Amino acid sequence: MMEKTKIGEAFGRAAPCYDTLAVFQRQVCEKMLCLLPEWLPAGFVPESLLDGGCGTGFGAECLRCLWPDASLTGCDLSDAMVGRMRQKGFDAVPGDLENLPFSSNCFDFVWSSLALQWCDPGTVFPELHRVLRKGGVLYFSTLAPGTLPEIGFAFSGIDESKRVLEFHPADELEKCLHQAGFGGIRLLAERRVMYYPDVRSALESIRGIGAGQAARKRRALMGRQAWKKVQERYESLRDENGLPVTYELIFGYALAGR
Repeated sequence: MMEKTKIGEAFGRAAPCYDTLAVFQRQVCEKMLCLLPEWLPAGFVPESLLDGGCGTGFGAECLRCLWPDASLTGCDLSDAMVGRMRQKGFDAVPGDLENLPFSSNCFDFVWSSLALQWCDPGTVFPELHRVLRKGGVLYFSTLAPGTLPEIGFAFSGIDESKRVLEFHPADELEKCLHQAGFGGIRLLAERRVMYYPDVRSALESIRGIGAGQAARKRRALMGRQAWKKVQERYESLRDENGLPVTYELIFGYALAGR
């Protein structure tokens, strides 16, 4: 069971530098924007939008460009992220996607980019369905099994810590969406590989955006020999582009029924 308080604190620490480091996150938002016109119902114009797991507001800025007249609210575990959203002129509140601080049937469109991997799909999808009006759209991206294999390889056997989340596969997400009352479900899988010049920058790309929070923390600082072994293992994966960090993505779309 992940500790939501610690996850929120991790993202809070990342908030000041998040916009600088979150290159991958921006790329995912841009891909979501490219897919959206193809997936949305013809003539769909929402009046109320929720950015679930809003971070510092990059997704919200994209949505405001699409639908400038719609009301838009951000929600995030991290108070610091909510503060950054408000600085950009958005309404935002702290909250957990599994227990949203909103009344039922209050949004036409819920956008969530790279936040649902921190949630239990059997809990979060019914909650997102609850806040959507009938016919409302849930549109999300999340991470799938096979993400960050380089991290698992480099740190294997170093200690008992678990550094990579156990991500939920597409068939489980689809099942939970159906059970929550969604229809018209579309899921698209994609692999994306980012490259970095050295081990520290590869790891910082994960830690620096708050995404290094795992289910269990290691109990002691890593020794010099252990760190050397991690570096050697990771360096063995280098190719002409640099050191890879691999993400398996799922883009999802669903319509709320009643």
